[in-house]
Amino acid sequence: MKHQKKDNRETDVTDVEEEDTSSDGSGVITHPFKPNEIQMDTPPFTVGYLVDMIEHNEINMNADFQRSGELWTREKQCRLIESILLGLPLPAFYFDTNSSVWDIIDGLQRCCSIKNFCVDKTMKLKDLEYLTDMNGLGFDDLSRSLQRSIIMRPITVNLLKKSPSEVRYILFKRLNTAGLELKPQEIRNAMYQGKVADVIKELSTMPEFIKATEGKIPTKRMQDRDFIYRFVSFYLKGYTNYDTPDLDTFLNNGMDLLEKSDIQDITQNFRKALQLAMDIFGVDAFRRRTDKIAPRGPINKAYFEVITVNFAKTNKEEEQMLRRNSELFKDNLIKLMRCKHYSDSLSRGTGTKERVNVRFSFFYQVMQKSIHGQKIRIGNDNKIEDC
Repeated sequence: MKHQKKDNRETDVTDVEEEDTSSDGSGVITHPFKPNEIQMDTPPFTVGYLVDMIEHNEINMNADFQRSGELWTREKQCRLIESILLGLPLPAFYFDTNSSVWDIIDGLQRCCSIKNFCVDKTMKLKDLEYLTDMNGLGFDDLSRSLQRSIIMRPITVNLLKKSPSEVRYILFKRLNTAGLELKPQEIRNAMYQGKVADVIKELSTMPEFIKATEGKIPTKRMQDRDFIYRFVSFYLKGYTNYDTPDLDTFLNNGMDLLEKSDIQDITQNFRKALQLAMDIFGVDAFRRRTDKIAPRGPINKAYFEVITVNFAKTNKEEEQMLRRNSELFKDNLIKLMRCKHYSDSLSRGTGTKERVNVRFSFFYQVMQKSIHGQKIRIGNDNKIEDC
């Protein structure tokens, strides 16, 4: 019997270089923030009301959420149900009610646990700390009085009304409890549903993307989608318009712009960029190299964004010249990568305006000189000169 090969993208197996995205605005609100922009309601609520909304698909429990929702162990999920049965207060739930289907700001793991036990009924209680006589029981195995005690249990629910996207992002980022902090890309996935989420998912599963990265970018915790967010935002907005306090804000602005953009253009040019990267770099695509014979390094996220955005914006003549002068181009990039000023822009403080400008503008200069058949050298003043 043949065994299917496990897709490493579904695991923590990774070949992605660690990155410091700290920026000048890290941890500090540098743009105007008005607390009155947050409109929050706290109506009376019960577990039963939550169960009813989940059953009627009125809370966003899509496949992407479900994958993140299974990050709690079965034991932890069962302990949550035990807490409800014991009448212990649960942490507050937060929902974004900007659309008819509510998005979960905080409480995803708890919602998934309740769904597994009370709605799908796929979970049996186990490893309970106090109600040990209930181990092995599912929701339908409980007495009517115990079922009712779950359904009628009051919970605190905070509903976020219509608010600017930057306010919603701050809430998503800061209101993560229960010891499992959402990653920025998971927050973006939660905030930007519909067209944006569909486009990001489509690009992250594009065969050319998987091939160009050799399937080395995990899908777990949506790490692959973070690469796509970076490409789309810099492609649509341009690095010269990087005027935000941090990278997260820039990417969120990019998603707002994506809502109104031509998807076909983005998809075609992303595919073109990936194919050109594979044609020129082969298995070295998106990996920093300072000489030709050293072992290759891991995939660099900032280098990925620079290469794909610049390649996506080339015309046919430039593509042809890059392929023709590919060896010269790679030699020039090796010289560029030996420049600490440039190398640092790909790994340290990558969210600062200066580092963004350096990595994009330097790469563009080297690309253009390579197109015209010119060798480069880096001067002591970190300027790119002809040899």
